[in-house]
Amino acid sequence: MRADLQRLLRSPLESAVLQDGDTQFTGLVSRLRPSQLKPGQVSIAQNMRFDEAGAAKVREGFRSISGALTTTAVIPFIKSATGTSALVLIGTTTAHCTGADQGSGTIRITTKNSGGVAIAHGIPATGGMVNLASFTGGSGTLNGNRSATYVSSTTFDVTVAGVSGAWTGGIVGAIKLTGGITTVHGSCRFSDPTSSNDESIIIALNEKAVSVKLSTNGTTDIAYPAGVTVNADADLQQEFGKVMLRREGKNTLIFDAQDGSTGFSGTPAFTKVATGTKTQPVDLSASATVSTKGQVEMSVTSHGLSTGDRIVVVDAGSSGLTVGSSFVVNKVTDNAFEFFADIKSAGSSTVVVRKNVSIGGGFINAPAAAFGTLAGQRVFVPFTHDSAASPSARSPQVRDEIIASDIFDPQTFDPILNSFRLNAGAADHIVGMHPFGDDSLVVFNRNSIHRLIGVSGSLLDVSSHVLTDELGCLARKSIVYHAGAFLFLSDDGVMGLTFQDALNLRGTDIPLSEAIQTEFKRVNRDHMDKAVACYSDNRYYLAVPTGISTDPNEIFVYSFLNNSWESIDTVASDAFTVIDLIPAKSGKVNEVYAVTTQGGVVKISQTGRADDSIFESSGKTAATVLQIGAHLRTRAYDFGTVERKRFNHLDLHVQSDSEHGSEGSFSLIAEDPDSTTELGTLTDRLGSVLAKGEGASVRTRTGNPRGFSAQIDWKPSSGRPELRSVALRATNTFNSVTSAK
Repeated sequence: MRADLQRLLRSPLESAVLQDGDTQFTGLVSRLRPSQLKPGQVSIAQNMRFDEAGAAKVREGFRSISGALTTTAVIPFIKSATGTSALVLIGTTTAHCTGADQGSGTIRITTKNSGGVAIAHGIPATGGMVNLASFTGGSGTLNGNRSATYVSSTTFDVTVAGVSGAWTGGIVGAIKLTGGITTVHGSCRFSDPTSSNDESIIIALNEKAVSVKLSTNGTTDIAYPAGVTVNADADLQQEFGKVMLRREGKNTLIFDAQDGSTGFSGTPAFTKVATGTKTQPVDLSASATVSTKGQVEMSVTSHGLSTGDRIVVVDAGSSGLTVGSSFVVNKVTDNAFEFFADIKSAGSSTVVVRKNVSIGGGFINAPAAAFGTLAGQRVFVPFTHDSAASPSARSPQVRDEIIASDIFDPQTFDPILNSFRLNAGAADHIVGMHPFGDDSLVVFNRNSIHRLIGVSGSLLDVSSHVLTDELGCLARKSIVYHAGAFLFLSDDGVMGLTFQDALNLRGTDIPLSEAIQTEFKRVNRDHMDKAVACYSDNRYYLAVPTGISTDPNEIFVYSFLNNSWESIDTVASDAFTVIDLIPAKSGKVNEVYAVTTQGGVVKISQTGRADDSIFESSGKTAATVLQIGAHLRTRAYDFGTVERKRFNHLDLHVQSDSEHGSEGSFSLIAEDPDSTTELGTLTDRLGSVLAKGEGASVRTRTGNPRGFSAQIDWKPSSGRPELRSVALRATNTFNSVTSAK
């Protein structure tokens, strides 16, 4: 009673000094009220990282290492007779043409059909634009997009400086964008089989692919087959030393970097994978020689085998092999092949082997699938389209079936025995797949998740299990596996499947993204399927489209060390949109790279930069340097009481890194009554920016704003400063007791 009386009689000047704050920062929680957060949690973390010691530090700057690989050339306009800008195309039909010199750089072109008969070109009397190609014989450069002047229905003039002579064999058609390379459609990491530390990122553009070598940042063009362009989403994946490029409804392309004639040492090029039914292999009979180490060599002219092919013994002779045994070819030459068998040397003996033969309806070449996944030394693809030279969708349309390749052979598939229907008859379709262990494949449907067990052996023994039919996956590229758990984007946010034992995966009841659900409400749901993710350095990076953006433009970062979301990463440019996130090595160091829609490869980890440096558009010779928009807002400090306070003093400890000086501003945000008090910058308090490698304790009066709680808002503006601690002091204020009727 005595204590209560003293408290009632105490004046505000006699109130005890209260103190609250944080000595470390652990994670971002935006769903709860700031006053509900636990010590170390923050309500806003933009472009921040929380280190092992609990310091909140500005992330490293993103750095473009390749420049923009796309072209954004603008198609020129031609003035019509009325002076209005007009763009005229002559259509898609090409014509075989001849050109005659008219003098002063003007060439008169007559359009003809394949029989040499003059035909109408379709250019209006006011003129238009045409594309000239394959003209030869004259001097100068005639080919390209040109302005055409109408002469007659079958002739027109083009004027190009420096052009003269008689031209033959040309083709005239609709104008083309300069270079024809306008969009990024897919990418993948490529590990050079000849180097343990040499990795590249291969990017699929419209008319070619480009490899960016991470150790040197140099680029190498990889051509597509003649007449092939990539104009839709493409999936690239390295499989058994080769890169496969898949597009739904289009023939698969393959790039063999180990082929001396087409690899990086020569002239890189994709080629078309064979289509249609695969011819059943013939038996190969020859004298087999077994070495003392069990290496079996057979000499067969034009055997047609490749390294990694599987063979079966049909007739063992006296070699010591067992009929029916299966082996993998580990060495081939033009007229011989070898494989290892655990048998003793037995001299020479006639042996008959056979490449694995379909016992179903026969083999087919690679179907026209949207993507592929490696599991159990096989490639699994959605079986939506056939393998014809001009692929068509299967009839009736199938969206919930997958098909597996032969072991070590991503180009051979058995449509009868090696295909699996998942969730047949339901309104569901396959979104993505991911290997689980050595012998399992997890299949993510739109509304369910399945697991295939036994994928590394005979697929006759595969068993299928439904893991859940209560949720599915929205975005194939959001699927990441780490430490016995899958993370993926669902309708409810980022969900998880956790490892229980050797046979069971269990879904989490609460989304991992629950703590930042307010941030997920900003995601553009119409384009969530474009989300991409990766795991690196104990972090899960998830790029998503937010607001009105149709491509991923923000990166949500989750820290497994703190078991919490860490940051929402942004770049101060609308040009930064992400198509892929790829962990890869530059030398011996694992780093994270973003492939942007502009075609550039942007390094987003371990850069050491204090600003962002990206190419905002093609054609620029220098990157645009942008300030990192770092922002941290603490939890609401209420000092453990429900009474109104006056906030008196603020103490902060700030540290600059060893490479950059630091600047930033801070403010106090009070609640009930709501107010914001600007507290100045580091320069205001220290007299200058905080020098590199230096730390400082900043103490300032706050002006005594009133409220029940207060947050500290910290906005670094240069350098990469660490905020190590925050301490806020206050005193209680007591209102007189009143009554209301």
